[in-house]
Amino acid sequence: GCAALAGILQIVAGSAGMGKLIRLVPHPVMVGFVNGLTLVMLKAQLTHFQSAGKYLSVLSAEGRATYGCALLTMALVKFGIPKLQEKIEAAKAIPPTLGGVILSAMAAKYFAWPVKTLADVAGSETFRGGLAILPRLGLPSSFWAPLMSAPLKTVKIILPYAITMAAVGSIESLLTLQLLDGIVDDGKRGSTRKEVVGQGIGNLAAGLTGGIGGCALIGQSIINAQSGGGISRLSGMSMATFLALGIVSFAPLLGQIPIVALAGVMLLVCQSTFSWSSLRLWGKIPKLDYLIILLVSYVTVAEDLAKAVLIGTITSALGFAWKQSTSISYTISTTSLNPRNGMPRLPNIKCYNLNGPLFFGSAQQFSSLFNAKEDPETIVIDFSQSRVFDHSALEAINNLADRYGNLGKRVYLRRLSSDCAKLLAKVHDGGLPPYEIIEVDPGKDPIYGIAEKSELYSDVPVAKAG
Repeated sequence: GCAALAGILQIVAGSAGMGKLIRLVPHPVMVGFVNGLTLVMLKAQLTHFQSAGKYLSVLSAEGRATYGCALLTMALVKFGIPKLQEKIEAAKAIPPTLGGVILSAMAAKYFAWPVKTLADVAGSETFRGGLAILPRLGLPSSFWAPLMSAPLKTVKIILPYAITMAAVGSIESLLTLQLLDGIVDDGKRGSTRKEVVGQGIGNLAAGLTGGIGGCALIGQSIINAQSGGGISRLSGMSMATFLALGIVSFAPLLGQIPIVALAGVMLLVCQSTFSWSSLRLWGKIPKLDYLIILLVSYVTVAEDLAKAVLIGTITSALGFAWKQSTSISYTISTTSLNPRNGMPRLPNIKCYNLNGPLFFGSAQQFSSLFNAKEDPETIVIDFSQSRVFDHSALEAINNLADRYGNLGKRVYLRRLSSDCAKLLAKVHDGGLPPYEIIEVDPGKDPIYGIAEKSELYSDVPVAKAG
């Protein structure tokens, strides 16, 4: 039931286009995700070299066989089979990972190495094969019984887990999708909508047939891409098909594969997945970005991926907002002014030339730049090198003008976009006061919209170029 509910949530989220939100994940979070997930995979593989919680001794027969089988697989995958493929064209039909595992399994069987096999770990019943192991089509009783007896209680219990499962699965799959787009680099980009919806359909089908949910596996995906399968959309479907055929038809043979042979392949995946270049970034990128990489990696290992990405993205966004909020500044110059009331041109008017963005984070800093009591009767604020972003910025401008107006002084606002000028009048009670004047110059005024969706501004059109 939990997997089915998670699948429904993913279908709804994917259909609503929420997969596009992955674009908001900063690069440091992406690097931290890759490194953290690599450490999780590494930790999982190292358990296969342990017995009773301790690492096997190389002096024991089991230890020598275990470490030797893993090293043999790694050597074949990394060096042996690629060298063979360079000399024999037909050998290119076999992926190095598959060839390495098969040869290691044959060596372990021939020399009778005391290594654990898949059948030893999962149980011989799992690898009995035959059509009997296929799931039955139809809704299992485990799905219907709780819903029929206590529907609200059941949903209340499984909903938090379903949300977590849907979030973790979607985030990991979308980040893996971005990673593979960079590895394959064929000029095409994967569809976030199809990825989330497709995964939701799969989880829904798994839950309704008594299976468990799942998502994209970064290790398996990288193996697939490095083996040449990443260039075709059929590669993932082919993998699933051959896996199903293997479990049904060749399960006893698969059960004889040493678990450490597969662990050796995964260790190579860890080595190639980990962003080693990130270790050399200290002092070369902003410290906050580097700390985000470490933070996301730690939370991924200690907690889960969804929390790691959420914490990393929020930290990065807050850091960016703080940096931008402290970047607003000004320079003082003098300018001439043409009053609207037909008065003669006014020379040598004090002008504040703003630099940096004006938004909710910098609104307070913006207000502190001015000294209304000491400024002359008329000043100009030039926004040529600044930009007004949101409602907080509009309020800050109006409040500043009110400070000057209360002292009998006037403020001229220069180089604001047309819709920004209209919104300032909308926000201020009763429209713009006589002491807050906006200079309009269609030939020089910038064109941009304000990030404001309130119904109060629904009748204010956003200016467009041309």
